[in-house]
Amino acid sequence: MNDELLMRVAAEIAEDIGAKAIVSFTRPCTCLSRVPLIWVQDLQLDILKDLSMNEIVSVCEQHMLDAAVQIYLTRRFEDGNVVAVFPYAILIYDLERAKNFVDLRNYEDIVPREVMYAVLNLAMEIAIEGREGRRIGTAFVIGDDEEVGHHSHQAILNPYKGHDAAFRDIKNRENWESVKEFAQLDGVFVVNRNGLICAAGRYIDANAKDVNLPGGLGGRHRATAAITRLIPAVGITVSESGGLVRVFRDGACTITIRSEIRITG
Repeated sequence: MNDELLMRVAAEIAEDIGAKAIVSFTRPCTCLSRVPLIWVQDLQLDILKDLSMNEIVSVCEQHMLDAAVQIYLTRRFEDGNVVAVFPYAILIYDLERAKNFVDLRNYEDIVPREVMYAVLNLAMEIAIEGREGRRIGTAFVIGDDEEVGHHSHQAILNPYKGHDAAFRDIKNRENWESVKEFAQLDGVFVVNRNGLICAAGRYIDANAKDVNLPGGLGGRHRATAAITRLIPAVGITVSESGGLVRVFRDGACTITIRSEIRITG
């Protein structure tokens, strides 16, 4: 079945079930649909042709979860169904599964949801784009900036010191370019509960000896986990190797998001 035919069938199914969107993992093609189209880019699925049907469904569901997490973060689709189109399969996917995987309501006792949305979306962009053609790693600690300050120190001159709040608001996408530049510095960003960036290039002093994390995570991840164990704070890290975005609270990694999938539309 060619891509155009798959998309026509998906459009009919989407309209019949009242789907929120059609999420296509095929090559972009012309498709007339009253249901919004979301295209997934830069994903090689040639391996599917060599798999059994059960294996195809399993791989497709994992890729759809990764895409659904991004849809949840960027489009705020928290419930309902989408129709997912793959080269060898069409799936109906319940977005509730993505919300259960990355439910930002679980952090509202520390950080407002709007701030979490902003920092996670920015972290995903850093993971995908890198800087000057190379991957970079960084971290954000969100919480009471004075408390974070008691357990960290400035490694360099703070580039955000003295700037107006309007230029430090992480919820404003116009400020993200400067964050991406400073993400190349050692240390972490400190963001207060209102979403204002208070510092960049800050080193965390919390003892990570008792933090229990999976193997392979480096000092930035351990330090970020350690401070969330010590004080009410949420940590978000971008891994330099692999481009994974992780969320920490209470000393544990609570969410891991892959950044290979890119959505448009």
